[in-house]
Amino acid sequence: MVLAGAGSAYATHLTKDDSKVTRTGYAFHPGETPKCVQSSKLCDTNGSVICTGNVGMGSETLYDINGTSCPNVLKERIVK
Repeated sequence: MVLAGAGSAYATHLTKDDSKVTRTGYAFHPGETPKCVQSSKLCDTNGSVICTGNVGMGSETLYDINGTSCPNVLKERIVK
């Protein structure tokens, strides 16, 4: 019974962590080509704190790239 409970808790924990995906952050620079400039910072797709990095214009919000656009704000990567 104890092992079943521990296994269930572990499976639930894995499910929550699987929803987070690590991505390289991109800054949006509308006057440049390409408009989405790659940073060296890794961010998450989930979280509560916006991921920021310096890509030449000071601290900027970082986005997830989708083709040639970067529409989705990324969140800070939390390392456990």
